[in-house]
Amino acid sequence: MDQIRLTGIRATGKHGVLDFEHERAQTFVVDATLFLDLAAAGRSDDLNDTVDYGAIAKGIVAIIEGEHVDLIEKLADHIARMILDFPAVRRTQVTVHKPNAPITVPFDDVSVTVERARETSKTIDERTTDGAGESRRTHHAVIAMGGNQGDVTATLRDAVRCVDGLPSTQVTGVSPLYRTDAWGMPEDTAEFRNAVISVDTRLSAAELLNGLQRIEASHGRERTDHWTSRTLDLDIIDFDGQESDDPDLTLPHPRAWQRAFVLGPWLALEPDAELGGAHAGSVAQLLHEASDRDHIDEISDDWMVAGTAGAADTHAERDSEDSHGIADTSETIDSPETIDTAETADPAELPEGTAASKAAAAAAVRPGLTSRRAVISLDSASSDAENQFRRAIVAVDGLPGNQVEGISPLYHVSQVDDLPDKMAAVMQISTRMSARELIGALESVESSISPDLDLDLVDMEGVVSDEPDCKVPWPSAREHASVLAPWFDMDPDARLGRDPVAFLLAVAPDVAQVGMLTDNWIIGDTL
Repeated sequence: MDQIRLTGIRATGKHGVLDFEHERAQTFVVDATLFLDLAAAGRSDDLNDTVDYGAIAKGIVAIIEGEHVDLIEKLADHIARMILDFPAVRRTQVTVHKPNAPITVPFDDVSVTVERARETSKTIDERTTDGAGESRRTHHAVIAMGGNQGDVTATLRDAVRCVDGLPSTQVTGVSPLYRTDAWGMPEDTAEFRNAVISVDTRLSAAELLNGLQRIEASHGRERTDHWTSRTLDLDIIDFDGQESDDPDLTLPHPRAWQRAFVLGPWLALEPDAELGGAHAGSVAQLLHEASDRDHIDEISDDWMVAGTAGAADTHAERDSEDSHGIADTSETIDSPETIDTAETADPAELPEGTAASKAAAAAAVRPGLTSRRAVISLDSASSDAENQFRRAIVAVDGLPGNQVEGISPLYHVSQVDDLPDKMAAVMQISTRMSARELIGALESVESSISPDLDLDLVDMEGVVSDEPDCKVPWPSAREHASVLAPWFDMDPDARLGRDPVAFLLAVAPDVAQVGMLTDNWIIGDTL
């Protein structure tokens, strides 16, 4: 059988039996051999006929950086099972090295090697895949997250990282974090933390569900009956707008329409979102009619940056006997009256001060505007540039009518004439703002974060302007590899005016001064 080998994949994690290993990160190194049939790829030269080993490498790093395990045997098993989620891989051999293991005698290395093979019987994933090519198509999914035990914010943050590490899956949006009352539960039940994320994935819905359930299990979730304690709930709310009555995965989620702790974060993330199925309607309208809409409050819009929103978790009881995920609630709800989906929610009826209410207010005031795609560059010479970029992305995504759709890898820019080196990236958004409004908003974001941060509107779909305070496209963008290189990595087919970005990058005078640092920087604390 053919083989693909990945060797020397390094990341830091907190794994080990000793107490200090729970707190102090150390380096782990992974080698993985994938056994598969590469004959079709050899004939077609098509990535669809092999395996995306870049995605596997990303998944390995996510597991190492993820939830603590005592044994590297367990770590190796997690990695092997993740690799076997890629349909092309028949068998895998994984070696985890722990070069800094706490051993009191001289040694070179400690490692554990495991071998795992795909089961021959069909899994639910294979039974629910529609045709050989269906699982390879890119799907858009909305996932609800919830919990109320332990350091919930840290758990949800790590869960986002783990979802992003699933095979052929990319997190494309993260909502603000919400505090949710333990409404309808015993008085001593701790309040909850809830958020919603959007992902693009080439997994089928069933494959994605299996991946989410593994992440839940790795964070201590045990699926027994409806009302047991659990630390993390991950639920697929929507998957390409599909409808399914499959008891293992009902789509859309059958109770999402009545859960403000799902609808509020979802509306803040995607202001134009629509829920299909038997209770179809705009998310804004459904939130307006949700009976628990007064029991949620936004507490942080930059909670994915470690160190924020932590104070809010001090109110969460660590030994609560329940959770506020929606997958296991079992009460029967009567069908509502028919909803006029053309009617928009009254912003005054939404929880005051939340991103959801702001987004609904903007939509109510300016209902005729359509969204345009825009590309924004980010650069900074600060040593804290990475965190500045994260905060800026969260701030731009939080502006009413805006949604971040893409984020480039992080680039290093070597300067000349004794100028300090810089970091650079670009993001793509959909926005209902005019070009001039967006430029003004970017200036406000800059001033609120750091004088070192520079945000520029590079391009906006259908807009050409040469006004002194509104130049679109950005005139000098075509000459700066610090803009063109990350843009090309984010969107290889992008054009600036009539010219392909790939061509402009090839002839840029400063192309030798830029280099990619990482494509996994947006989730995490440091490089």
